[in-house]
Amino acid sequence: MTKIAAFPIINVSGDEFDYIVCGAGAAGCALAARLSADPNVSVLLIEGGHGDTPDMVSTPLRTIEIWNSDYDWGYSTVPQKHCHNRQIYWPRGKVMGGSSSMNGMIYVRGHAMDYDMWAHLGNHGWDWASVLPYFKQVEDFDRGADAYHGVGGPMHVTTDYKAHPLMDALIDAAVQAGIPFNPDYNGASLDGISRIQFNISKGKRVSTAAGFLEPVRGRSNLTVAPSTRVEKLIIEKGRVTGVHCVRGAERFDVGVRFEAVLSAGTLESPRILMLSGIGPKAHLAEFDIETKVDLAGVGQNLHDHTFLPMVFEARADYPFPDDPSLPPMQVHMFLKSHPDIAVADIQPLFFSVPAYAPGQSGPMNAFTLHAGGIRPTSRGELKLTGTDVNDPLHLDPNLLATDYDVKTLITSMRQIREIAAQPALKDWVKGEVYPGPKRNNDESLADYARSAVGSYHHQVGTCAMGVTAQSVVDPQLRVYGVKGLRVADASIMPFVPSGNTAAPSVMIGTKAGDMMAAAHN
Repeated sequence: MTKIAAFPIINVSGDEFDYIVCGAGAAGCALAARLSADPNVSVLLIEGGHGDTPDMVSTPLRTIEIWNSDYDWGYSTVPQKHCHNRQIYWPRGKVMGGSSSMNGMIYVRGHAMDYDMWAHLGNHGWDWASVLPYFKQVEDFDRGADAYHGVGGPMHVTTDYKAHPLMDALIDAAVQAGIPFNPDYNGASLDGISRIQFNISKGKRVSTAAGFLEPVRGRSNLTVAPSTRVEKLIIEKGRVTGVHCVRGAERFDVGVRFEAVLSAGTLESPRILMLSGIGPKAHLAEFDIETKVDLAGVGQNLHDHTFLPMVFEARADYPFPDDPSLPPMQVHMFLKSHPDIAVADIQPLFFSVPAYAPGQSGPMNAFTLHAGGIRPTSRGELKLTGTDVNDPLHLDPNLLATDYDVKTLITSMRQIREIAAQPALKDWVKGEVYPGPKRNNDESLADYARSAVGSYHHQVGTCAMGVTAQSVVDPQLRVYGVKGLRVADASIMPFVPSGNTAAPSVMIGTKAGDMMAAAHN
């Protein structure tokens, strides 16, 4: 995968398209590629971020350099009352490909039961048997096709690579601790410790911009407009007829004939809805926004996987990762916090570098074994703070509001300590830096969790799909109460899947494209 050419800033003011896709992230790129496969329709893909792809984006080892750069929207939550009133940093990709251009490139679909539960909630067509073909369709799996995998798709999946030597020792230690090795967590079973499957090809990141857009950028019916933000929708007589855009000091409208789709992500799609008058009436009234559709669920149900660093000092000659073709995390686990639960609720992720939480410090010859909770029961909300698209959002995930979420992290920390104590790691572990051996009872570990928990960067749920009064979109992803509008991104997930959200977002965008093509064919 060679470096993709920059997408130039173009003038689309006053133009009209059959479809407008708002947001070129994981779902939006997949959706735009699918829709533009029909040469008889015109498609506009609008992205608020940059149109170029610098080396730090395309080089896997440099992924953390993107944080707090100009290619990061750099959100922060409000002070979290259950986490020592800390604000949690939420990086999001400000570039073509969205957060698929700044994430860890970790390819995870989740557990089949995740999708069966979506369907059980009334979202027919989103069960595992229905979504698996979409996962296979977009995949180019380096081990070949089988019942669970596909080849030839735009998202290359790499499993064959030379890992950092610590990673092999971690797998051995986990097996010594009784955790089975799983050669394919995207196959028949999720559970166990595994080498991570990456969206990497020939040493370069396969973002959705690289995988989906670059091969089709020559299509005459596909227009891509970077550095352009959608501020709100134009609604006439209950139907979306266009979008109002902002580019620097310039403001302009673009018309749409068939449908507009919000694929701006869990944080921006609900903002656009609310600025357009679609959302909780009482909240919109705070900013004198005329309510077009009173939808109570817009911005609600905000939740995220939890991520907690445990840092271990290593030997003095610890080899720092230097392979530019791989990110520093290469092994993860899917485990249960209790043997009686049906599905894994813990996903520890192992870094070969120290990843200290804000306020922490320690030696650089260290590595990080992150505890991770992937079935959070805490729920929060997203709200406006003003009517300008550049106003900060009020982001309150209400982290660690439930005992279950805290206890899950405590269990995960204890599981990690058991692994770190195995013979396979005796030549690697010099000592535990954080939380430190003095924190050994549940109370002190809970306090550490509240003091250092961060984000797995898997925010979902603010435009939830469903059939209840709190649902924002129906199972066809159509926004309730307005015609010609859908949402297709991680915001529609009723609850977060078991694992990283990039692959499920690509699936959502691809499936949305099929549904829209069928509706207008």
